[in-house]
Formats: sequence, structure tokens, C-alpha cells
Amino acid sequence: MGRDQRYLREVQYKDPAKLTARADLHVKYTTAAVAWVPWLVAQIDWPPAPDILEVGCGPGWLWAHGAADLPEGLRLTLTDLSIGMVDAARHRARALPFEVVEARVADAQKLPFVDHAFDVVVANHMLYHVPDPDRAVAECARVLRSDGVLMAATNGPRHLSELWQVRSEVFGGPPESAHTEVFGSVTGVAILERSFADVEWREYEDTLRCTVADDVIAFLTSSSPCEDASPEQLTDLRRVVQGRFAAGQGVFTISKEAGVFLARGPIG
Repeated sequence: MGRDQRYLREVQYKDPAKLTARADLHVKYTTAAVAWVPWLVAQIDWPPAPDILEVGCGPGWLWAHGAADLPEGLRLTLTDLSIGMVDAARHRARALPFEVVEARVADAQKLPFVDHAFDVVVANHMLYHVPDPDRAVAECARVLRSDGVLMAATNGPRHLSELWQVRSEVFGGPPESAHTEVFGSVTGVAILERSFADVEWREYEDTLRCTVADDVIAFLTSSSPCEDASPEQLTDLRRVVQGRFAAGQGVFTISKEAGVFLARGPIG
């Protein structure tokens, strides 16, 4: 399901609801010294009045939460596979003090832009959803200027491992996310190095300390296979989750391994 473009467009990311259920867990229970978006925005020196493209923009949260730390005169182009996400992102970004905001439906594997059009391309936790990440990264390199940078956020193999163990216990399957096998902190290196001369990984330090079982259940049931759980499976899921809270004396601690690649020197 994680790379099925019809499912992603028409079910998982038809609108922001399911993504919001997952994002809320991170926002509510983070222990990080700096929130994710301010940290991400601070990882590069933004050029003045930059042309920026975000592929897989979702509902545009990055720009809403990062606007205060971004340069003036910013010209922003937002793309996503889902028209619902594009509409949400356009509405959100056009209320912000940016010079230009364009938003359109587009496939990251075939970007509808001329070569060397952007100073920065952002792919925030989305390249693992693409059927051909190599092709998407090559497209990002093609539309970047020679001194531009691709910011590609993703996760490592240990990311949210405690949640995937719960999922496996109730629904079967492997106790880890398949996303990092497609494009993660380890697997993404070789993919990026085929299109960029310089690739750097920066890790974001965080752990989740959850105190409400319903929030964890909402996270898990926002995606496959838990989103299609039977009543019996939901009962089992609640039992297992509550067991984790009991074992932690009311706290369910969840590991994170997230960060961002900075890729420079587009090849070709």
C-alpha cells in the first residue's frame, strides 16, 4: 500500500485527515529540544528570494510552521499526487507572506518543470512512497540549479520500532516499516549518489513519550493494515497498546530515527 499510487491518491492522502492523526502523535509527545519544522528549515542557508519546489507537499504544514525562518521574496511551487492535498496546501500557503505561491498536481517521477528552475527542492518524508525513487531523485536533480540543494527527509530502520512491534503482534507481518527499505537513512544514500555529487545525512534527535492510549491507537489505525481492522482486531489492538502503557507505568516510550539528506551538485 505504501507505494500504490491509486491508494495514496484516493485513500491515504485523499485529504489531510489520516496524516494528521500520525503527525499529532509526534507533535504532542515529542521530547526534542527543537520542533521538527524549525530544525529542518535551519539545516541549510537559504539563498535570498529563492525559487523553491516541494514535491509531495501534503497539506503545506512545512511552510506554515517554517515561514518565520524563511527568506523574504520566496517563490514557492507546491506539488502533490493528491488534489485534496494540493488544495489544502495552496489555501494554507497563500495566507503566508510569500512572494509567489503556485500549487499543482504532479508526479514526482515526471516533474512538469524545465531544467534548472529551482534553488531548493524539498521532499519531506515522501520518497519512500514513490514507485521509482531513483527516477524521482533524478527529476529533482534535473530541475535544480547547479548550486542548488535537495532536502530529502526520511527515517532510519529503528524509527517507531515499538509501534511496528505492536502492529505485528495484532495484524501479523514484519515488526518494522517497509518505508526505510525503499528510501531510508541507509538505503537512500546510494539512490541520491546516482544523481548528486555530495550527499550528507543529518539526524534529528527525538523520542516520543506517550501518555494516552487513544492517541497511539489513532496513529496505528490511520494506515494499512490497521485502518481496515475488524472489531475483534481493534479490541486486540487496544489490549496490546494498554499493555505497553502498563509496562511503562503509564508511559509508552517510542524510539525515533528521523532526519534529512542534503544533496548537492546535481549530476547531468
